This record gives sequence, C-alpha cells and structure tokens, in this order.
Amino acid sequence: MTSTQDVTLRHLLDLCRRSEKVRDWQYSGFLSPAEQDDLLQDREAAGFSFFLTGGYDQAERKILAAGDEAEMGPPEPPIRVLSVAPKSEKYAEELTHRDYLGAILGLGIERSLIGDILVRDHRAWFFCLDAIAELLTVSLTQVRRTAVTVAFSAADIPELQPRYAPLRVNVASERLDAVAAAFAGLSRGQADRLFAAEKVFVNGRMTTDRSARLKEGDTFSIRGYGKAVYDGIEYETRKNRYMVQLRKLI
Repeated sequence: MTSTQDVTLRHLLDLCRRSEKVRDWQYSGFLSPAEQDDLLQDREAAGFSFFLTGGYDQAERKILAAGDEAEMGPPEPPIRVLSVAPKSEKYAEELTHRDYLGAILGLGIERSLIGDILVRDHRAWFFCLDAIAELLTVSLTQVRRTAVTVAFSAADIPELQPRYAPLRVNVASERLDAVAAAFAGLSRGQADRLFAAEKVFVNGRMTTDRSARLKEGDTFSIRGYGKAVYDGIEYETRKNRYMVQLRKLI
C-alpha cells in the first residue's frame, strides 16, 4: 500500500472512531473504488458500523457514512446532484466526462469533493458534497468553449441510470488478458502492451497481473477502450473455449 493510501485509510478509520465517540454520523469526501476496497478489506474496519454511498445505486465514487442508524437515527449524507446544460444547444460542443471534470477542477475544487459525473448527449449530471454545491451553481459557467448553466437536480431521474450494452466474447479462459483482448478487439500480444502501459483496471485498481481471473460482478476498464461488467461464462464451446457475457458501459 502506498503512503497516500495508508493516510486515506487512517483518516477513514478515524472517522469511524469519532462517530462512536461522539455518537453522531461522520462523513468523508468521495472515495475512489480502490480506496473503498482498501477500507472494506481492512480488519479493523470490520469492527465499525458504516456504509458507502455515492448518491445513487450504481455510483462508482462514494463517501463513507460512519455511524449506527439504530443509535443515531437515519443518516443524511451531504451529497447534492447538479445538472449542467449548455446555454445554447445549437452551439454546444460534444463534451466528455474529462471535459466536465477538468472544468470543475479548474475552479480549484479538490477531486474528493466531486463524485460521479454522468454525461448524456449535451447534458451532464454530477454529484458533489453539499458544502460546494452552491458555489458550483455560480462559478461553473463554461466547459471548454461551451457556456453552461448549473442547477440543483433530483437524483431519481432516468438520465442518471448507467446504460449498458450486452456483449458476448469468445475467449480461451477467464484470465484477464484473454477477456481484455477480446473486449478491446486486440490480439493477446497487443493486450499485453496495455498492461505494461498501466491502462487496465479491475474494480478501480490498476493491475499488471495478466493472469488474474475475473469473477462475476467484477468491473474492468481499459483506458481508451471503455468499461464493462463481467457476468461470467455462458457456455463452453466444442473447441474448449468459452463464451462469456459482459455488459459494456455506454
């Protein structure tokens, strides 16, 4: 574990201890999937009452809510949803997740204050901590060259639900390099270079372990090629290969 990861984990465990001491809910900033995984795998964390939430069911980035509802009452996670729309649809650019994130961070806002960003056509919705929500509605006025308006939004709207396309690929095994190559439409040799370039991630963690076996429900991504959920083997072919099912994020 790197020193930065260690510091983050200690901070999260401190929030859990503080919650028990003051008998009140304690909240963190938004955590990456890898940071969440560090917490969930830590033995000390198992002794505390907490949950992770990102504002909607399929959230990737989540905050820690440390506390016990039976003792402290229902939590009120400090998460708000903001919608971003172009002032003029006619002149709007095709903006990406990176464009929106870059515009927000360009305002001097720390990454831990921002959760998921969901882009749909010329609009976007993003989750943030309540403390900066009002500031963003006023300060975020442009993404790249597109003038935008920002407003508070409800979380329970169809546009916020991730969309997946079913995908079936034929592979020699459940090894990560085999699935990654088939997903990206590359040869195994070409896929190996992606691992060497640190472009492959499983459940939010960068990995260079080409022989790792995917499990049902694992999420993997390849920079430049997209992200998918692994749903396991559908059947074995006559040539002793496997047809596996994926859901590609679109």
